[in-house]
Amino acid sequence: MADNSAWFDTIVASYNSPPVSVSGYLLPGFPSDSLQISTTGHAGVDTLREAFIFYEDCKHLFARLDHPLGQNSRLLDFGIGWGRVARFFLREIPLGNIWGIDVEPELVAICKETFRSDQFQVTPAFPPSGLPDESFDFVVGYSVFSHLSGPACHAWMEEFYRITAPGAIVALTTRGRPFFDYCESLKSEDRSDYLNALANMFADFDEARGRYDRGELVHSNFPGVTGGGARTAQFYGETFIPEQYARTAFTDHFSLEEFLYEPGRQSHPIMFFRRR
Repeated sequence: MADNSAWFDTIVASYNSPPVSVSGYLLPGFPSDSLQISTTGHAGVDTLREAFIFYEDCKHLFARLDHPLGQNSRLLDFGIGWGRVARFFLREIPLGNIWGIDVEPELVAICKETFRSDQFQVTPAFPPSGLPDESFDFVVGYSVFSHLSGPACHAWMEEFYRITAPGAIVALTTRGRPFFDYCESLKSEDRSDYLNALANMFADFDEARGRYDRGELVHSNFPGVTGGGARTAQFYGETFIPEQYARTAFTDHFSLEEFLYEPGRQSHPIMFFRRR
């Protein structure tokens, strides 16, 4: 984080002491802390740090894959939420080259207002997205493929192939294997509805871990882990994609370049795909 710490501090300042401008551009504002918590589990510095680590890993891997971010890069934030990840990419990419889509109209409206841009739009749970062919050099999706059902994952990878340029990089997070242990540990206490749902989302956690270890995508749409609105049980839940699955499931259109996971630092593994 050291080489980018000043940028992180600038984004934090835009939360703590707005308004903050960089090179004449007013950095995006923030929704209420309560909305931040309801969508990410944290607010302020804590939720920004999680997003920053993802941004930093993307920036470094993109460069290592000989596809660095630049002023002419076109980036799509898939499942943009209220824009906590997209704002970090403003350091390398001008606002005019950043787009975002989400299934939640309220969150898209927040992005349009806080970023002062119309390049954010509501998308259906399953594609098509309505975005033009071969429009993007990068797609990033934080805490999205950690929830999508298997059919939704495959449908969106097909859509990413359509809307990205050859050689584009797609960076997506998923649930890591330790999350099985965390969820199973919740059985011992009475907690919130969501945490209780996590504790019971698999009848047999050992069986679920076994499927993961065999290279299978493991998904649960147990009541309580699905969301409201567009996040139906057919689309949304809790999803664990192992490296073996990521490496073999999408080879018609993408190659898995890196499966990056440092549990002590990252909340989720990141899958880096290159578009063929």
